[in-house]
Amino acid sequence: MGKEKTNQDAGAGTVNIYTDLALEERERFSRNVEIEGVKIDKQYDRKLNMTTTVVDIFNREGSKAMGKPEGSYITMETRLLKDFDEETRRTISAQLAEHIHQMLKGEKIKNILIVGLGNSQATPDALGPKVAENIITGQNVYCISPGVLAQTGMETYSIIKGIVGEVNPDIVIAIDSLAARNLRRVTTTIQLTDTGITPGSGVGNHRMGLDEKSLGRKVIAIGVPMVVSGATIVNDTMEKLLHILSSVEKTNYMSDIFSRYTSKEKYQLFEELLSEDTEQMFVTPKDIDEIVENLSRLIAHSLNKFCDEMINIA
Repeated sequence: MGKEKTNQDAGAGTVNIYTDLALEERERFSRNVEIEGVKIDKQYDRKLNMTTTVVDIFNREGSKAMGKPEGSYITMETRLLKDFDEETRRTISAQLAEHIHQMLKGEKIKNILIVGLGNSQATPDALGPKVAENIITGQNVYCISPGVLAQTGMETYSIIKGIVGEVNPDIVIAIDSLAARNLRRVTTTIQLTDTGITPGSGVGNHRMGLDEKSLGRKVIAIGVPMVVSGATIVNDTMEKLLHILSSVEKTNYMSDIFSRYTSKEKYQLFEELLSEDTEQMFVTPKDIDEIVENLSRLIAHSLNKFCDEMINIA
């Protein structure tokens, strides 16, 4: 869910379309380019066909280059997230729970507040509320789905801040739908970060951020890209068309013309061809109802497992 930004990265020659994923921000740069203040590590699980990428941003220079807050971002990518097999779901959810433990670095957690962000009436934005429905509360585990401003008339931050003051959690875990730059990552990727989250950022409707600075508690955010912008799809489709034309005909007039354009210039041209309505359109898979249901159960199972382990340790 996101508005496009057409800022060209100096030296990278690529157009910067909005994304919530730190991994995709890193991909704006060449693999061989080292970014000051940014470390990246990848691991591959053959059984799950899953790539897990850890992006650590550890100083101001890295934060500025990436356009993301300092912190750790863990991305789990596999098409098996769409798999309805119970064993696969449990295996992935166990790994997600382990990543949460790793982010806490041995901190003692007694009270946990889980927040399901989003609009339960809009399926692509209903991941957070759906997860909240499956959370097992009690024994110092609290859960809320605060809705959105249009439903409650209140800012999400104000609601969460009040609840934090009431239940005094050691940690806040927020779940929300995200926006991706790459179509193949929609509904196939989970991002986990210890930097918190800004509700509504995916649709260009930025609200007050939920993070350690604003809430006075460590905030871990879990998100899944649910949509990609219509302009991004048009841009990617045109790029593929030009690539096919250039490979089929060595002297193709159209591909020769566009070969003189930078990625930024081509994106801006394709964007101008869209109507205003199409430009603001976001696209989601046709089976999004089933996907959200499946992913919400996976994430909820992971959080229930994590909470149970933490409460037992405490």
